[in-house]
Amino acid sequence: MTEYANAMLSWLRQSVRRQILVAAAAMLALASIAAAVIAVVNGRAAVETEMRSSIEFAEKYLRAMLPRITAQQSDALESVLSKEVVPLRHAELYVIRDGGQPELIKPSGLEHHDDDSEPAPQWFAELMQPKPNLPFRRFIYSREAQASLLIVGHADDEVAEKWHELSALATIWIAVVALLLTGLNLALRRILEPLVSLSKALTALEIGARDQRLDIPHVEELADIAHKFNSLAASLDQTRIENGTLYQQIMNIQEDERRLIASELHDEAGPCLFGITANTESIERLCADLPARQADQIRRRTQEIISVTERLKLMNRALLRRLRPLSLGKVPIGALLGDLIRDFERLHAGVKFIVSLETTQKTYGEKVDLTLYRCVQESLNNALRHGRANTCIVNVGETLSPDDHSVTLVNVSVRDNGAGIKPGTETGFGLAVMRERILSVGGTYTVGSNWPQGTGVTVTIPSGASDGISSALRKASEVTT
Repeated sequence: MTEYANAMLSWLRQSVRRQILVAAAAMLALASIAAAVIAVVNGRAAVETEMRSSIEFAEKYLRAMLPRITAQQSDALESVLSKEVVPLRHAELYVIRDGGQPELIKPSGLEHHDDDSEPAPQWFAELMQPKPNLPFRRFIYSREAQASLLIVGHADDEVAEKWHELSALATIWIAVVALLLTGLNLALRRILEPLVSLSKALTALEIGARDQRLDIPHVEELADIAHKFNSLAASLDQTRIENGTLYQQIMNIQEDERRLIASELHDEAGPCLFGITANTESIERLCADLPARQADQIRRRTQEIISVTERLKLMNRALLRRLRPLSLGKVPIGALLGDLIRDFERLHAGVKFIVSLETTQKTYGEKVDLTLYRCVQESLNNALRHGRANTCIVNVGETLSPDDHSVTLVNVSVRDNGAGIKPGTETGFGLAVMRERILSVGGTYTVGSNWPQGTGVTVTIPSGASDGISSALRKASEVTT
């Protein structure tokens, strides 16, 4: 039962065109088998009828001829028959004298009577042979010749004729079936082409190509599907623009909050920690005038305060980098990403990080740099937090756009060997925000998962990216107009 279910599932996964072609081929094969059975049955009946007619004709012909053979010609009966009797159709003539063995009569002047036609295969001959109980032998006694004539029917010639006839019909039928299937394949390809375009458009729409629209086909049902897809795509386009605007506002508020908190930590927490360190060191210097026992106790306390303060300084710097690097847009993106990955290495000592930063000598502007920074940060967080990976590979490089060689593309790839993304898992807020960040700068991204192991995130952003949300809004206004 399981094998049958698997076979049915495998069949249902085939393309519609292949299913229709296989179904049509199966029906034509069944029709061919039925036609072959009917042809064999009718052919066998025709062979029996032909044999019966041939035997009856030969018997009547010989009975009419024998009275003309006189008794003086009885000794030359075989010679007379060979001269006057043409080769009988589907029958052989034998002469029997005085209860002896039958002697085959051959036409005069022909030592061998061979049929030039190719004989039928054995299996076909067995199918077409008449029933053995049919009377295909006739005896004629000639008083004048004092001999008996034996007429024996042979269906080999008739079966060979049927074989060649049916072979020719089968060849024509196979050619017709091949032409029908070829024509059906071409017709289905033509008819189902809008469905292929629909599948490609849905895939493109899924990865964020908002401008997908279908040409309206002439087939009524497919035209209705195309109209509904275009309407759905337009609605999704407008919804995505609105969502993108909201996400952009959320990201702007989030970045403003990050910037404010980072500024407070830098401007307030930093000087306060510095003041604590300075005052502690001054207290330590004042201990020189105190008795040795009291001075040692105070120095131990001040060393502990300085140690805690140094840890707070490290935490403050790490928080500053995580919230928003202060040097964003001012130093090369490679340096920022290098610091980010070193923080991950410090916090996750058991994880192996393989890093290739080819674009380390430039900055692409604050907006693009921030997008790249957040993409790597979010991808590594997901790999370590949700995927529990122990190896992460980060690659950052540049390529030229295949459509316009004057445009440089920044490519970011983050792969891991973690648990991957389980099929059917809904996109989380972090990936949704990352997607909107990428779309807002005119980039593209893919998230690939080899469940149950490994995830790969690939991001491509043009180096001279502009605000994708604004351009999308302009494009939507043009479409609606």
